[in-house]
Amino acid sequence: MKNSFILLLVVVVSACQSTQIKNNIYKVSDTAPELGSIGQSKMGYKTNNEFEVKALPKLENNIRVAIEIVPFNKKMHKIYAAKAKYNQDQLKVAYVDSLPKKPELATIKLLDVVQFVNELNADYNKDIFKFISNTQKSEVVTNLVFSFSPEEINKIKQADTFYLTNYQDSKYAISLYKLGKKTDTLFLNSLNVVAYRLSSFCWGETDRGQWYIADMAEGSNKCKGNTKSKIKNNAKSKEKSLFDM
Repeated sequence: MKNSFILLLVVVVSACQSTQIKNNIYKVSDTAPELGSIGQSKMGYKTNNEFEVKALPKLENNIRVAIEIVPFNKKMHKIYAAKAKYNQDQLKVAYVDSLPKKPELATIKLLDVVQFVNELNADYNKDIFKFISNTQKSEVVTNLVFSFSPEEINKIKQADTFYLTNYQDSKYAISLYKLGKKTDTLFLNSLNVVAYRLSSFCWGETDRGQWYIADMAEGSNKCKGNTKSKIKNNAKSKEKSLFDM
């Protein structure tokens, strides 16, 4: 049965490796990365949309996210339904294309990029920072298309502010707030991920030649300003470091 599930996903995903929601292109894959997870894209079987999660940073501060409710479309439901056939724990979605009222999805986006990169630069994430700087090919999941239950969708609609938080070691949740007061917590089951977007890291350099994560570039966007897509170990920076020592 496992082989049949993989074959079915290959057929579906190969036919539609991406989907578009409000001018944003999302990757579609049989993998289901978590929001904020760090890893690397790799070539899968007949698709290059596989994302291998390598690390989940520790979040000592809440990270503001944006959530928008959108209706299922036929293409997204086809992909989601293919996964549901062989995942009993996946949230069931009743979709009828001919009916005007469609089940709803949520797009979740990391909004406070500055706070998120501050977390990655912090001492408590030094091992993850080292991994990112050493590989130079790592990316981070900054957007998800997610299937919540109708009850959870209603809770989202009633809230006005959302945060990505650590509720356990290496486990994330979405905290909901209304007028500054916490109203609920939503847990993100990776089985209910429909699609995702990735961002790459942009690097800045201090006067002493030390590199740090300065920003993130979403999708095909380039690093802006004085930030660089890769760390450059130039001779001048080495000379500065030696002089400072």
